[in-house]
Amino acid sequence: MSENDAKIIVVDTGEEIPVMFNPKEYKVTTTAAMVGKGSNILFQEVTAEDFTVDLFYDTYTYGKQTDVRKKIERITALLMPTVEGTKVKRPPVCRFVWGSFGYTGIIHKIDQKFTMFLETGIPVRVELTVVFKSVLTREEDILFKGKDACRKLWTVKSGDRLDLIAYRALKDPSLWRKIAEVNNITNPLMFPAEENLGKMLIIPDLQDV
Repeated sequence: MSENDAKIIVVDTGEEIPVMFNPKEYKVTTTAAMVGKGSNILFQEVTAEDFTVDLFYDTYTYGKQTDVRKKIERITALLMPTVEGTKVKRPPVCRFVWGSFGYTGIIHKIDQKFTMFLETGIPVRVELTVVFKSVLTREEDILFKGKDACRKLWTVKSGDRLDLIAYRALKDPSLWRKIAEVNNITNPLMFPAEENLGKMLIIPDLQDV
């Protein structure tokens, strides 16, 4: 096995699990979440979607014709909640690495398709589809959600005041006037009226304040 061969690293323990063959393909999807329509489309955040990779194991041609399930059990075991979380145990955080590419997440689904068997019924060839749920570092999370200056939205609830919204969203209660102006609130002293509850306010960009 060379340094450029694909492998799964268990971040919580440092264990390295080499795959039998480098994958032929993998799929990564990233989505930019937007709200609104027409000229009023507003960016919310970038979401890292699931990472899917197909792996192949064969103990018939490339082994001693032993049970291929034993060959993949270190990977299937990664579905098990073995790491102490804040309230309950969780599966370990893993990193799929292949050359310069890396993806960090928790494996939450493995499809096993057995395609060859010995006369005894023992499987000797399997195709695995391994699906990772993304786990972001704090820096990645900030990057994906955009800079602090990005335009935000606020859903009005009972007890909200414009100065409180300004403080919580912009860290400056004195910016309530700008929020009122952007959202055409003509009577801020009576805000929120009953008709305002549930309404979505636009929080202006800091660079525009």
